[in-house]
Amino acid sequence: MDEAKGGETPPVGSEKWFLLLLGLVYMMNFIDRTIISVAGEAIRRDLGLTDLQLGLLGGLAFSLFYAALGIPLARLAERRSRVGLIAIVTTIWSVMTALTGAAGSFVQLLICRMGVGVGEAGFTPALVSMISDRFPEERRASAFSTIAIWVSIGGAVSATLGGWVVQTYGWRAAFVVLGLPGVILAVLLRLTIPEPPRRNAGDAAATPTFGAVLRRVGRSPAFLYLTAASGLVGMVSFGLNLFMIPLLVRRYGLDIAQAGLIFAVALSLSMVIGNYSGGRAADWLGRRDVGWFGRAPAMLLVVSLPLYLLAILQSDWRWFLVLMFFAAASLNAFLPAIMTVTQRLVEPRMRASAAALHAFGQTVAGLGIGSVALGWLSDRLAAQAYGGDYRADCARKVVEGACLTASATGLQHAMMAAGTVLLGAIVFYFRAAHALRRELPPVPAPA
Repeated sequence: MDEAKGGETPPVGSEKWFLLLLGLVYMMNFIDRTIISVAGEAIRRDLGLTDLQLGLLGGLAFSLFYAALGIPLARLAERRSRVGLIAIVTTIWSVMTALTGAAGSFVQLLICRMGVGVGEAGFTPALVSMISDRFPEERRASAFSTIAIWVSIGGAVSATLGGWVVQTYGWRAAFVVLGLPGVILAVLLRLTIPEPPRRNAGDAAATPTFGAVLRRVGRSPAFLYLTAASGLVGMVSFGLNLFMIPLLVRRYGLDIAQAGLIFAVALSLSMVIGNYSGGRAADWLGRRDVGWFGRAPAMLLVVSLPLYLLAILQSDWRWFLVLMFFAAASLNAFLPAIMTVTQRLVEPRMRASAAALHAFGQTVAGLGIGSVALGWLSDRLAAQAYGGDYRADCARKVVEGACLTASATGLQHAMMAAGTVLLGAIVFYFRAAHALRRELPPVPAPA
């Protein structure tokens, strides 16, 4: 249930500065999360890694620690300063990203990526909780979408600047250049953003136990359906983030800087448009019928899936760019809105924990399972396409001849297979639409 309307504490501080600075922190969050995908092909060639190992670096190593610590840190956010928590975890993930540039082996890379996951675990739940306290319910999807736009900008910066640094100075320099600015933002955050008062949760309000939170969300079919659907969407979305640049390099013969530019347009720019329009559409539709928070993303996935599959099939990178642009925009449009509507399904002091549980499902499925499964399947299909001892022959020769062709074919077919999980997401979103209508009242129109 959502909070009552009476007795709300007005937000403090500058709303524009809050949205801007938290957006910049979210941007660095995404840059440090995805720079491994930009540098991944260069790392793979330098250290002789497989796609499975790349999936472990970009997915499981990050997501396990992100998921394991996300819930304890969310519990901390319900008791302590969320601004202080975000400043601390931003510093941690930024430093660990920079240290990745000094790694000399797969194991060292794995440890650094685990550190990035530890740092980022405390960010999203605390952010979503603060948004719920600073903004009325009819504006939350729009506010979160405004901040989430910076995720897409971060993807563009990571792909373009990161791709150029990788191509010009090497992959190690890219981690240092894109890691350290987050420390500066952490200091600004701590000095300039006040902690928002918690709405309808006075000083005497006890924070519910984690067991109480689990029982609450367990009684909410809408929460469970939305989390399951977002996890399946994450499997495709995170897979694209991690493996699009390797696909562009192997299949179309582009260098990493060129592939980064295409990534910036096909994925990052499309997400800016999708997230911004999706958040505002969700607020507008949700005031008429809360079921639209489930129906709208389901309908867009019906559009996105065939566009995604057609893009992967293209032999010309220009058609890939056009089709993937629209596929990615419709794929990601409503994810910020879904995160905010789950906050209405729990009490105020449960919000950070609920956000962490939702992020747990999305991250474990998308990054942990999806990226690793995609990397494993790519290696298997590449070995089949090669016909010989692919691992022995192609460990450091993926840039040439039959090895390059096999690696491109294996990754292409693996990404197409991964896209089929969107069928399950469509079903879950439609079921969530019915559950939301039963569990929530309509969103009030703004005064």
